[in-house]
Amino acid sequence: MSISILLNSFRQKISWVTMRNLLRKCKLPIGNGWDNAIKTLETYKGEDINDKIIELKKLYCEQIYVSEKAIKFFQLQEEDILTLIRLFQSYSIEKTIFQETYPFPLPEENLKTTDLVPSLVEIKETDENLILVFCTRRSFIEQTQIDIKDFNTETQEKLVHYDKIIGKKKHIYQFFDVVVIWKHTNIVELRIDIVNRASSQERDISFTALLDKFNSLVSDKLKVEWRLNESINLFTLINNLYKCNNEGKVIELRFVTDEGSMKSERMRKDKVDLRSETYHKAGKNAVDHITPYHLTVLWDFPVSTKIETQIELTLPGKVYHVNSLNPRLEEFIVQKCGLVEEYNFILNKIITYLANVNQ
Repeated sequence: MSISILLNSFRQKISWVTMRNLLRKCKLPIGNGWDNAIKTLETYKGEDINDKIIELKKLYCEQIYVSEKAIKFFQLQEEDILTLIRLFQSYSIEKTIFQETYPFPLPEENLKTTDLVPSLVEIKETDENLILVFCTRRSFIEQTQIDIKDFNTETQEKLVHYDKIIGKKKHIYQFFDVVVIWKHTNIVELRIDIVNRASSQERDISFTALLDKFNSLVSDKLKVEWRLNESINLFTLINNLYKCNNEGKVIELRFVTDEGSMKSERMRKDKVDLRSETYHKAGKNAVDHITPYHLTVLWDFPVSTKIETQIELTLPGKVYHVNSLNPRLEEFIVQKCGLVEEYNFILNKIITYLANVNQ
């Protein structure tokens, strides 16, 4: 494994800001952006370089589980959790093309030959959980503005009356979706990769594919007549997290007033908590009540005495939830996590607030 393969694999999954913190954690030179970092590390001969690269690879394997995910929770009985763990402990993974390079992504020419059904590639057990990793191919359309000056003179003349030229390009990526069976909380998580900032419709399709694959694996391959069904409703967490003023920093809020006005507010991440911002406080004080339906919370997370990261939780509710008699939000989004402990920090927040709701 070359350092360039490792770094380019990171590059497909996380931002440069997150990568920079991982390099710092491994005490490797940071460089200035992806290209410069790859070039620098390809010729780096520093002390303990092999040990540092091994550590970086370990972090790469960990962030497969936690980086840029949309998540659904399913609550099960203890006996169901024990049954699932026991069955997967003895399950032998079927060989697929993804195993040829896992944990690294396939080359694009090989990825094009895969189907769209998630393939189980890893089963990992810890004291706290059992982790199933599924690889799949998904595509998305990227829209970019094209500079008219990139065309030849004749084409420029034909396009002179257009203010903007938009190009659409189809990309395919290998995605790493995860099912986590927790031993002591009786929760099963479905975590889908959203590295391309997937839309809610794309996330729904991905969740359905992963859920169908997991259920068929349990029922068909493991010969157990059992299915994951309804996920946990997370909608009440939006208002509860918003009202807890000492919980993180709210950087985005969408809400409805009692008069039916829809509002959307967003703060720069280096500024104050939206809840304490003057304009927001004045507007809130002017009405009797607001109903939040979409929330993003940012936490500062100390990785070490010298490294602090910022991790995000989004509860992506829609305005139509507010008008529903029984509003349901079935997913939350965790971003900017490069380490398992960062993800678990947010996960524990979710579990704690859910427990408080159900008391």
